[in-house]
Order: sequence, then structure tokens, then C-alpha cells
Amino acid sequence: MSEAATPNPTHVWRKTLLLLLLTIAWVLFWYWDTARSMVAIWARSDTYAHAFIVPPISLWLIWRQRDDLALLRPEPTYWFIFPLGVITLLWLMGELTAVNALTQFALVATLILAIASILGTRISRLIAFPLTFLLFSVPVGDFMLPRLMEWTAWFTVLALRASGIPVYQEGLQFVIPSGNWSVVEACSGVRYIIASVTVGTIFAYLNYVTLRRRLVFIAVSFIVPVVANWLRAYMIVMIGHLSGNKLAVGVDHLIYGWVFFGIMIMTMFAIGAKWSENAPEESKNRVIPTTEPGKAPSFWLIMLMVTGLAATGPLAYLLISTADKAAPASLRQLMAPPGWTTAP
Repeated sequence: MSEAATPNPTHVWRKTLLLLLLTIAWVLFWYWDTARSMVAIWARSDTYAHAFIVPPISLWLIWRQRDDLALLRPEPTYWFIFPLGVITLLWLMGELTAVNALTQFALVATLILAIASILGTRISRLIAFPLTFLLFSVPVGDFMLPRLMEWTAWFTVLALRASGIPVYQEGLQFVIPSGNWSVVEACSGVRYIIASVTVGTIFAYLNYVTLRRRLVFIAVSFIVPVVANWLRAYMIVMIGHLSGNKLAVGVDHLIYGWVFFGIMIMTMFAIGAKWSENAPEESKNRVIPTTEPGKAPSFWLIMLMVTGLAATGPLAYLLISTADKAAPASLRQLMAPPGWTTAP
């Protein structure tokens, strides 16, 4: 192929970015109700308020790799079309059964697979973590509340008894000589866990190279806030007990908890930084430039398939809803059996 016939890489990237923006806008158009419900949860729940910064962080992580990305040519692929169809089906199932977590996960997964289909496998592999990190924007985690509350109550009672304080426990409520205490949803520690795992995942990605160290640190970022929340609950009860219920029983209850959690997280990061890894020199130039376009499918063909599949779920739900409204439920007239008479 002559040099004149080879497309300009800059032109190819401009075209690809335009297609990506159009595809994202198309997906959000069809899944607008799902996206709006996600943002509403972010806005009203402190537990998931971090989701507002997840997309900007993903964009920043991709921007950090702009030099490597510039060496590659976007090549659309069919590999993600089938998973996209499965995700669309999952969204439809979630919408029909009113499972918001499933529909919201399906929306984010649809965006990820649509982007990967248009960019191709090589580029998607390079930005796999920033794309996967978008899943942290899905407001899921409340299912852990009952178990975390039980663990917190169990540890607090155990620690109080080990401290020589008599405790009478009934479920999530317990009584000590100085007063009554109970473990509520705010004491479960789910906020600490979600915040710790989100930040810990970014820390592991930026500071480690090997997959084993990254997974170990992410696991630690889950375990540390759980244990920290147990210690926090015990500390709060002890402060209240020793102060005659003058401290740690109001707003300062939350302040002490967040200060203690911040100290634990900063300690975890300080220790984790001691085992940070630098990428080997040979891996810094691991991206092999693309000099000629490969035998990839047409951008427009892949975009047509992606947009068509993305719209399938909402259209199917619209048809099902319309059919349900068109055929209202009705009961047949009951017939009186022999020997019976009809009464009002």
C-alpha cells in the first residue's frame, strides 16, 4: 500500500472519537431512565457520592496513556458483540423484575463493551483498567448491610466482655451498666468499605505492576475497613461508657469514626507504598506502533451492530409494556355448581 493511501492516524483517531461520542450519546438516550436513577442515588446517598468522580478518574487514567494510545490505530472488532447482546438481555430481565442494581450494572457494561467494540482489542487491553473502573459507579453494596451489622455487634460485645464490662445482648441491641446501645445501618461500615476499596483499587493500579500484588492490596483494602469499623464501634461505646455518656453519643460519634477511619486508611497506604513497584524499562515501550490498518471490520458496520443491540433491550421492554396495557387482566364469570344459588 502506498503512503498516500494510508489513512492519517490523527484523522483515524478523530473519526473514532466522534463515533465514540455518538455511540455513548445513543446508549444514554435509550437508557436515560436507568442513568437518571443512578445519578439520583449518587446525589441522595453519602455511601455512593464517590460515584460522581468515577468517570472523571477513568478519563484521567486514559489520558495518562495518551502517548501509547497515539501509537495504535483503532480497529473495530466483533469480539464484544455477543457479550453486548447478553448484557442487553440482562438489562431487560432487570427492568422487568425491577432490579435496579442489575439494570444499572448492565448500562455501565453496555458502555464499556460499546467502547471496546469500536476501539478494538489492542487498545481495549491497554485501557482495560480505566474502563473496568467505571463499574465502581454502580451503586451496589447495600446487600452487605445485615451481615456487616451482625459482625460489628458480635465484635463489640466480645471486646466489651474482654474489657470486663458485663453485656446483655439481644440481636443488634445490647445493654451495659452505663446505658443501651444498638448497631444501626450507619454502624455497618459499608461506607468505609466502598470508599476504601475504590481508593485502594486506584492505589494498587498506580503503584503496583504485578497482578498478584494488586489483588493482595485490593483484598487488604476490603479487610482493613471491616476491622477498623469493629474497633471504631468498640471505641465509641467505651468513650461513652467511661465519660458517663457525655461523649460519643451525638454528632461527635460520627466525627470520631471518620477520623479513626482516615488514620487507618492513611496507615494502610503508607505501608502499601513501601512495596510499590516500578515498571521495568523494557515494558515502558511495550506498545508496538501500528503502521498499516489491519483487516478490521468497518467502523460503520460495528457502530451499526452496537447501536442496534443497545436499542434492542429498551425496545423489547416497550413492546412488552404496551402488550400488557393492551390486554388488561380479566376474570371469567364464576358458574354456580349444582345445588348452589347465586347471592349478591
